[in-house]
Amino acid sequence: MKKLKLLTLASTVISIVGVFTAINIGKQAEAILVTGNPNDYILPPGTGDGIVELRLNQNGNPALCTGSLLPTGLHILTAAHCLTEGNIPGIIDYVENVRVNFDLLTGRNTVESSTYYIHPGWNGNVLNANDIAIVGLDTLAPIEADRYNIYRGGDELGENFTVVGYGVSGNGETGSDRINFPSGIKRYGYNNYDYNSYPQNQEANAFKVLGYDFDSGLERNNNPPGDTGLGIFEVGIAPGDSGGPAFINELVTGITSFGIRFAPRRDVNDKYDSSFGEIGYSTRVSYYANFIDDVLAGKIAATRTVPEPFTLLGTVFTLSVLIISSHFKKKVSRTK
Repeated sequence: MKKLKLLTLASTVISIVGVFTAINIGKQAEAILVTGNPNDYILPPGTGDGIVELRLNQNGNPALCTGSLLPTGLHILTAAHCLTEGNIPGIIDYVENVRVNFDLLTGRNTVESSTYYIHPGWNGNVLNANDIAIVGLDTLAPIEADRYNIYRGGDELGENFTVVGYGVSGNGETGSDRINFPSGIKRYGYNNYDYNSYPQNQEANAFKVLGYDFDSGLERNNNPPGDTGLGIFEVGIAPGDSGGPAFINELVTGITSFGIRFAPRRDVNDKYDSSFGEIGYSTRVSYYANFIDDVLAGKIAATRTVPEPFTLLGTVFTLSVLIISSHFKKKVSRTK
């Protein structure tokens, strides 16, 4: 991710689309939250412009996620929960359409998508991991949009990373603020990977996820204790950031998945709101490298393909003609 590495380390917080336990868990991730002023962490057009906004329709309600453009120029890496609806594990409904927005130096460019690929292990529950999917674009992405390769190493723990998302923002002391810092603006920030499993369900997700806490720089907000993280440069996640990328050495190493709050321990308040002391989790991209490679190579069939409008109209027209023709033949036959 060439352009992002030129940015100065900033004190941002990111929100995620995911589950929050009470430990609190929730379905939609939020946006990047910061230690200081959220407006200091906005990515201008032309910087990280392969990181895209996904506009979705879930159960008739508009939703927003984030994604990143892969080297083919035809595939967007994101979270599986962005493309599925409902909160009942094992019962999965799929969104009907996805609009992919690229924010370029020349303005916003929208590319439609009618195809997507969801990991076969995804069961609708982020705590069981496998929260990864790929959106197939109907046409090639803008040529000026950055393409990103994936991280394939197994040494992510303890490493600093850059995270980007289009979610709601705010300040870590007071939590996410949808009124003053709504979703739809691309922000970035930094953190450090602390975990490679979710403690409440380690067998299901060991080594499949990467976790990190949102530190205020004070010991009272640290998870685990004794590690104050990046201090004022620390960031966290919130809704709208779901599916967004985390980078190590310009390679996509994580996909924003969900956030948790171990109440009342370590959190600055008594609710899940992406504030200091809460923990974010990313899908560990290196674990799913084979899935990504197979989708890009055409070895995996699409999970869902939404008919294009003209194709759908053509099908309806053809069926109508056949019905009319059949009715006409029957009528002629009766008159003979």
